[in-house]
Amino acid sequence: MSKLKLNAIATQALLDNEFKVALLSGEVQDRLSAFELNEEEVAAVMSIRAMDLDQFIRHLSGLIQPNAAAA
Repeated sequence: MSKLKLNAIATQALLDNEFKVALLSGEVQDRLSAFELNEEEVAAVMSIRAMDLDQFIRHLSGLIQPNAAAA
């Protein structure tokens, strides 16, 4: 997953409380389409289990591929 996509998801979660709640409850799949993720990326985001947003973002940052472009 690119840094740009990671930042977009994290920023949306920080600004949109409903999105944050959906992320933390695992009920966000339909809202991920706005980030143009492929199936593998959606599955990776959906697999994250976190108690709070900070923990979620730490897990999300682990999804960044070292050779991913900034696009």
